[in-house]
Amino acid sequence: MTPGLVLLVIRVVLGLILYAFLGMLLLFLWKEIQSHRVSEIHSPPAVLVSAVNSDVDVRHSLIANNRIGRAADNSLVLHDETASAHHARLSFHEGQWWLEDLGSRNGTAVNGIPLEGPLVVTYGDQIAFGRVEFRMEAPVVEDSLE
Repeated sequence: MTPGLVLLVIRVVLGLILYAFLGMLLLFLWKEIQSHRVSEIHSPPAVLVSAVNSDVDVRHSLIANNRIGRAADNSLVLHDETASAHHARLSFHEGQWWLEDLGSRNGTAVNGIPLEGPLVVTYGDQIAFGRVEFRMEAPVVEDSLE
């Protein structure tokens, strides 16, 4: 075999390996995007009902990924000085609603117990972000019409 032929074979093999790698990468990315789309489509409806201890219930519809805190870029903005700018995340994945504290100063609690790590929450749970309290519920018909 001549050196030119050997170099050509090496180039072709390396080119095939590169294309195979790129194809696998694109396939992985496509599957990842599809899995996120499916989880967003299939997230069950839920609402957070604020003012747990008052006569007036304010209902906040949830999406698949909710960030909660004082900052304006959150999906649920809290107007209380005990809430951090980005206080917590409430998201639907693995078939369940998960609550995670994002390193807030005053903490997050579920049913009066301080949150120490990501936790599965469900309808009826009392959730506190600092002093702001909510109850997680299934939406009523009027909620889905908004």
